[in-house]
Amino acid sequence: MHTFETKIRLQHTDAAGVTFFARLFELAHLAFEDMLDAVGHPLRQDLAGAEVAYPIVHAEADYRAPMRLGQGVRIDVTVKEVRSRVFKLGYAFTLADGTHAADAETIHAAVGRGVRDATTLPDDLVAALQSIM
Repeated sequence: MHTFETKIRLQHTDAAGVTFFARLFELAHLAFEDMLDAVGHPLRQDLAGAEVAYPIVHAEADYRAPMRLGQGVRIDVTVKEVRSRVFKLGYAFTLADGTHAADAETIHAAVGRGVRDATTLPDDLVAALQSIM
């Protein structure tokens, strides 16, 4: 598991000061990028020239409690599954007061950067993900 902490900012909220539903995925992606950095596999390196990309092909979320402007939030990222061509991540959102606010899940698929055909995940990414399972 990897933990990322931040707080709810104005751009994450709607007019009522509560996290806009789509912004939950923005927060999840920040935690995802931080997790990749922590396991020595920074996303910027993959975007700069790797032959394989791993876009999100499925995303879902359950909202359990409102997250409001200025609240601290901890996002625990878990690697739920790693297969040869896909990996699944789970995200648990917990407010600073301990309230379980949301859960999300993303599924990433490996595609070749040039032709965009399905391919296998790089061995070093698989090892990095498995190191925090």
